[in-house]
Amino acid sequence: MILSTLQRLLQLTITMLYNISVKANINAANTARLGILVSLGIVLHILEGMLPSFFLPGAKLGLANVVTLTILWRGNWIEAIEVAILRIVLGNILSGNLGVGFFLSLGGGLASLGGMFLSQKKGFSLLVVSIVGALSHNLGQLAIAYFYMKSQSIFYYLPFLVLFSLPTGLLIGYLGQFLVRWEEKIFSPS
Repeated sequence: MILSTLQRLLQLTITMLYNISVKANINAANTARLGILVSLGIVLHILEGMLPSFFLPGAKLGLANVVTLTILWRGNWIEAIEVAILRIVLGNILSGNLGVGFFLSLGGGLASLGGMFLSQKKGFSLLVVSIVGALSHNLGQLAIAYFYMKSQSIFYYLPFLVLFSLPTGLLIGYLGQFLVRWEEKIFSPS
């Protein structure tokens, strides 16, 4: 089951790469921009996997989410979805995380993207959008963990994750502000 799911995700990844570069008729500069951002997300994902958990078992900073936040903040939610899925799938494949952790990452990443999208549409600041993303990520991961464990006791972990997501959301939002400025400086036409 896991192997067939991974094969479908790999096919989805290939389809998305095709859509980003060919089918959507995006110019070469934008394709390069998305490739750089996907690569940055993958590197941050792998780098963060090497760091120890902070305060809570399994808790991470969410560094790779800064890429999704940046793309979403620039206003292209379709690119944000594609890049988020690409960085999650490829990052987990390259780091050898193809078990339950992969599905936790995917569930958390998609929940985060949804929360950030809705809060951005409501007009919140980048920092608030990032905090909502961190909270949503934790809720998404808890939902996937509940699906696997079939135990409500997993939700006792929620208050600690909520407390942890506030400073990490602020940190990622702060880093996102720098990445948005850097991306505008590098990729905006002169």
